[in-house]
Amino acid sequence: MASDEFDIIRRFFNSGEIAFPIPEVGLGIGDDCALLRPATGMQLAMSMDILQEGVHFLPDADPYLLGKRTLLVNLSDLAAMGARPLCFTLGLCLPAADEVWLGSFSKGLAQVAREHNCPLIGGDLSASSPVHGSKTLCVQVHGELPVDSGLRRSGAKVGDLIYVTGSLGDAAAGLQVLSNTCKESLNEEHRAALVDAFFVPESRIEAGLMLRSLATSCIDLSDGLASDLVHILRASAVGASIALDALPLSVAVRAAHNEAEQRQLAISGGDDYELCFTVGSKNEEAMQRALGSIGVPVTRIGIITEGTQVQWCEFGEPIALEASGYKHFHAASEDLVQVTH
Repeated sequence: MASDEFDIIRRFFNSGEIAFPIPEVGLGIGDDCALLRPATGMQLAMSMDILQEGVHFLPDADPYLLGKRTLLVNLSDLAAMGARPLCFTLGLCLPAADEVWLGSFSKGLAQVAREHNCPLIGGDLSASSPVHGSKTLCVQVHGELPVDSGLRRSGAKVGDLIYVTGSLGDAAAGLQVLSNTCKESLNEEHRAALVDAFFVPESRIEAGLMLRSLATSCIDLSDGLASDLVHILRASAVGASIALDALPLSVAVRAAHNEAEQRQLAISGGDDYELCFTVGSKNEEAMQRALGSIGVPVTRIGIITEGTQVQWCEFGEPIALEASGYKHFHAASEDLVQVTH
């Protein structure tokens, strides 16, 4: 039985499976700070996400899958910047030292860490407040990329083409499966595919590395296309025209929902962690070849326009559409994407 926080760290998070050595880490777990030594000419990229029980995952979530998801969603930020993963730190607030949960969670975390050569180098552990008693998972991920080479949100230009990797809406549909609010007739294969999309989003690290020299802007889709695309538009001071009929949908999403529901999931669902990026027409073919060479599907969904708003279209015709993505601390009415006609 785990006796205290140091015993928990030693038993579940300081093994060679998850805290393995790499040349760029001079000192890992065991001191007041970890020490990093990125190669000459490289810069650090850092990002942090918090996953809160009841907000980002259900209380009965499988801890092994949750461990994988906890690191994957953070690695997605590195992918959007075109950075290679280096290492990560972990913060946990837990209501109890459940050894079964800790063992499964750390195994899922370790598998993703190994797959991306991204070891755990430190962090913190605390008991949750007795008032709330929920789990809070926090990861700060560190990556590297050549100086002045990162993908940004601010580089989109009028005439650039808008692309997304993979398919949209799967993770949000997967959450409906987990919360038992999906279609009862959905078969087990489609259910499993949607649940996997929620817990184990596809890593787009390799795609981000290739896009670094080809894309003009990029963002990962965590809060939904309608919300995240606006970040690019605001940072770049441009508008966009999006073809709703071009949005890529999986077989499982099509089986789970009618056409209107599919559209809503694709533009507002969130948690897909696919990349949305812009590319100039002169680099379009090279981009398609590059991502095709690593088996990453991409779909052109629109074009960057003048102005500052999103124009939603269907089969070439503008339509009125209220579309919102997820945002903390905001009422839904404040999240509406402006629509032009």
